[in-house]
Amino acid sequence: MEYIKDSFMVRLAAPFVRTFPGKDTDEFLHPYKNVEIYMFETYDCPFCGKNVQSFECNCEAFKDAFKKLQESCGDVKHKSRFHRQDLRVFVSQPISELKVTKLTKQEILDLGPDVWDSASRYVDSLSNRSYLTSSAFIDGDNLCLLCKDLASKSVYRMEMKKPESEPRKVYLGIYSTKTVSGGNPRKIGNYHMERYYKDLKGFQSWNEVCEALVNV
Repeated sequence: MEYIKDSFMVRLAAPFVRTFPGKDTDEFLHPYKNVEIYMFETYDCPFCGKNVQSFECNCEAFKDAFKKLQESCGDVKHKSRFHRQDLRVFVSQPISELKVTKLTKQEILDLGPDVWDSASRYVDSLSNRSYLTSSAFIDGDNLCLLCKDLASKSVYRMEMKKPESEPRKVYLGIYSTKTVSGGNPRKIGNYHMERYYKDLKGFQSWNEVCEALVNV
């Protein structure tokens, strides 16, 4: 069973260098030229199904299994925690290369009244253009985004290939400190404390963590 969900943050990006408004203001989504996509993982609890926060769930089944897993890894004091490298997949795609479809009035009505509740608003004062963009969503192998031109009230669906990514490795470790020098071999002293995780066990993905919790 899959306990990993892909989440996305999507933003429109304009060029760093802008010129005075001209005929190009009639271009689709002017002045924005690229769609930037940040893809990251969110995790569900294998017992109650809720989204976990900081790799832990407050349900009793998770708490009990987590303690057993800690003990099986030698942590009888239950000081260890799950952690990972907090890396996100970043993709930037030209808007001109995306599949863009203008929705009909009926298709706009079919979206429902709540589609723009969590929308992002983009306003360009130079060209007096403004837009709303919806949250990104998956449709088959594609990542989709809805965009509304606030001047014309037109709504567009933009599609791109879903970015590929490998599941993130997750580790069970104890947060510790060690004393390290300042890095200058010619200078005595200049020591400071450095925080790090002393890992007890590694997992290939959150799904593997969930399998271990369920079967511990």
